[in-house]
Amino acid sequence: MLNRLTKKLNYFIGPIAIFGFALLLLEHSVFLKDHPDLIRRMNLSMLGLFAIDVLLNWLASKKDRAYFRAHWFDLVVFVPLVQFFYAPGDSTLSVILRQTAIVAMLLSRTRRVKNFITLFSLKPAQLMLMSFIGVIVFGTVLLMLPAATVPGEETGLINAFFTATSATCVTGLIVYDTATHFTFFGQLVILALIQVGGLGIMTFSVSLALLMRRGVSMKDQSIMQDVLDQDTLQSVKRLVGFIVAMTFILEAAGGAVLFHTWKPIFHGTLETAWHAVFHSISAFCNAGFSTFSNSLTGFSQDVPTNLTIGCLIVLGGIGFVVIGDFYQAIRNRLFRKQKKHYKFRIQSRLALGWTGGLILFGTGMIYLVEQNRLLDGLRTDHALLISLFQSISTRTAGFNSCAIGALQPATLFLFIVLMFIGACPGGTGGGIKTTTPAVLWAVIRAGFRRRGETELYQRTIPVEVIQKAVMVLCSSLLLVCGAVGLMAFFEPDKNFMDIFFETVSAFGTVGLSTGITGSLSEAGRVLITLLMFVGRLGPLTIGFAFMLRQRQPAKYSYSEERIMIG
Repeated sequence: MLNRLTKKLNYFIGPIAIFGFALLLLEHSVFLKDHPDLIRRMNLSMLGLFAIDVLLNWLASKKDRAYFRAHWFDLVVFVPLVQFFYAPGDSTLSVILRQTAIVAMLLSRTRRVKNFITLFSLKPAQLMLMSFIGVIVFGTVLLMLPAATVPGEETGLINAFFTATSATCVTGLIVYDTATHFTFFGQLVILALIQVGGLGIMTFSVSLALLMRRGVSMKDQSIMQDVLDQDTLQSVKRLVGFIVAMTFILEAAGGAVLFHTWKPIFHGTLETAWHAVFHSISAFCNAGFSTFSNSLTGFSQDVPTNLTIGCLIVLGGIGFVVIGDFYQAIRNRLFRKQKKHYKFRIQSRLALGWTGGLILFGTGMIYLVEQNRLLDGLRTDHALLISLFQSISTRTAGFNSCAIGALQPATLFLFIVLMFIGACPGGTGGGIKTTTPAVLWAVIRAGFRRRGETELYQRTIPVEVIQKAVMVLCSSLLLVCGAVGLMAFFEPDKNFMDIFFETVSAFGTVGLSTGITGSLSEAGRVLITLLMFVGRLGPLTIGFAFMLRQRQPAKYSYSEERIMIG
């Protein structure tokens, strides 16, 4: 009986410890600071529950002294309970002891959270969904703390949730100026959310386990196999290690170049290093957050800054599969000295071709449309530099080196198309991904050529890939159209083009804005927040996460009948 009760309690004590830690953070926030008595009672109840858990586990272990030698850390939970009867509950000592006990129980009960999660038998799509939600909620709590904002400023629940979602989903839309509203701690929280969201929650957690030389469960490996589209479990570990290593190498290299470039501008070494590291991580993760109030408009004519951040954006958005192919090609040529050229995968060829084509197309169109307007009076090389950087940033990152609100409607529409297409699969950017229009264009070309099969680079594209491309395009179009309609209803005083631009920017996790984000209503901000979340995970992932049961492929087919098209 006692063992059964202890086993049942083990499933729920972990989540209760997480709730206690969240409450510990929230009790000093704007949201709950006016309810100290309620918080004190809730904390006391949780401490009592933790004490019961410790006693039950001790009794179930047959009162063996070895249990307390192995779990002495749990005894700290009794200290604030005993001290509660001898000192006021709101004394400084009492608060410190209570906080220490809750943190200790959280650390010792972390493993039990996994036991609770296994009760739900979550599918990979559901686990990704819940992981992102958990990180966003945790980031929201941290951003609501007084330590996260400068004196005299407060961050409400909706705005903290919006900012945490924008950072975790590497979007870059902001309701507060990151440079002036948030303290160093607040900016550090945003940067951590960007890094975790850019790498991906599952990739980040598995990499931490590997770094700490802890074993990765077969279930976690199988989930990563599905997320990273790998054939074997062993290849998952190799790819995760490669992703993490390349991420930090490229971010460190970008930060070093930016530090050298900006050193004459800023006064202190630490200040320069912080700006350089923040922008390097934000650029590689395609987040678009900046510690400068005007983003990068102050560096619009600075070639090293534009090229460094532009290269980081491209490398982050092009996908780790492409980076891996480049790595293998260089390794074969330099170290193995193979005369035969390394053959890039079809996905890498498509990513490189479409990325380069879209960058050149965007650069040319921006320059042609804006040369007598926004770019009027600038030297040709400076105008081309702004056009190039904005073409790179618009598809994925969200940095701006010019005033977006001053652009012509034709340029804004071009930006909308580029934002909707977005980055490449396996990268840190959003959008429907470059391979989707590439596959659909191949389908159109095959139709005009009367070919029964879709071909790319002398390879036949499977039907399920074509079906997935159609699903991504159609579901994304329906979602964006519906969101634009709702935004027009919520924001009747806003210009329609601004609403359209803001909506696609949120869905594509780009982060560019014509300047209306801060003036959106609460309903509009919630809708934009949901769009950023869906855009980061993808409509198909969200759809699969909410499927109640997996349907088996049909073992029958109906007779054919032709219908008129077009």
